[in-house]
Amino acid sequence: MKTALTAMGDLPRLCATLEDSPYDAIIASSPENIRYTADVMIDSVKHIRDRLAFVVWPKGRDPVLILCHIDEAYVRQKTWIQDVRGYREFFVNPIDLLVDVLSELGLANGRVGMELEYFAGKYLQSLEKKLPQLSVEPCDEIFRKVRSVKTAREITALQEAFRGTERAMFTTFSSTQVGETEYSLSRRLADAIIGSGAEMVAFNFINAGANTGFPHAAPTDYQVQKGDIVKADSGGWYSGAYPSNVGRTAKMGKPTAQEADAWKSLREIHHTVADMLRPGNTGAKVFDEAVRLHEKHGLPFPFAHNGHSIGLELHEYPMIKPHSITPFEPGMVCTVETRIRKPGEIGLHMEDLYLVTDGKPELLSDAFDNEEILVI
Repeated sequence: MKTALTAMGDLPRLCATLEDSPYDAIIASSPENIRYTADVMIDSVKHIRDRLAFVVWPKGRDPVLILCHIDEAYVRQKTWIQDVRGYREFFVNPIDLLVDVLSELGLANGRVGMELEYFAGKYLQSLEKKLPQLSVEPCDEIFRKVRSVKTAREITALQEAFRGTERAMFTTFSSTQVGETEYSLSRRLADAIIGSGAEMVAFNFINAGANTGFPHAAPTDYQVQKGDIVKADSGGWYSGAYPSNVGRTAKMGKPTAQEADAWKSLREIHHTVADMLRPGNTGAKVFDEAVRLHEKHGLPFPFAHNGHSIGLELHEYPMIKPHSITPFEPGMVCTVETRIRKPGEIGLHMEDLYLVTDGKPELLSDAFDNEEILVI
């Protein structure tokens, strides 16, 4: 039987954070935080925005899960939460059920935290109209803080996800032929990601030649030519909602001296930046160093960030970006994303996942060594 202690996420830490908060309860409403709190992904919440779900977690009490009746039977089998309330879509307003639950819990006049970065304004207005004495405040930072430090199970899931996608990329690159179209590359890489253990493809960008100069270009009928760079930035959903986000580069033939020099500089930057993912450093400090290193090597740096954490979302906190003042701590993970982009000309891209430890960061994406550009 599932319990809060066997969930993927650190629910005891979330509960302790709630107890230390000023709120009488927190309410999860996004697909990711419902997944985190209830330990089950409700896909229809992710894809159908008005099919609302909530986890109402009152201080000192067990949570209540509210969801559409269509998902109720499945979720009851998967979640650890005992109190599950289903509503009949189009017959019952989910906000009305939320109001009933809050009233039942004695919170109609309470102070609750909600995900106001996600919860739509019209639903918030409806809730406030029905419970005018309820104080609703943002609690997004609580979820963000708790989820930033991964459990051992999450770290394992993310490592397996990255390794799976890396192997899929290596297989796809290694079998690329002159004359193959980007459409073909994209389909083959998607198949390989699924074959690596992903439940679904999260995103898939693989391009060749001048199209590599764009960060996220849709595949075309462009045919790979001898001498082309081939670049991929792709990922899948693994372990019931944990994504990968891998960047790799290959060359159809021997790299030119200019490409080899650029890649060597990028790898030096990549390693130096990755080594800074240590306790006490901040994303802003690491970002500033990435800017300085690009300037040192004479490489352009027009980018808004140089890496990000990842978990139930592709981009999580902390991030390697300006103004990111949250210190890294052991148990956090972060990608390092080092690249050159010349739109319509060429792109070189590497993206790896690291685990922050008490000492040297640990490389988790270790299944496709990209120290040198892979020669096809």
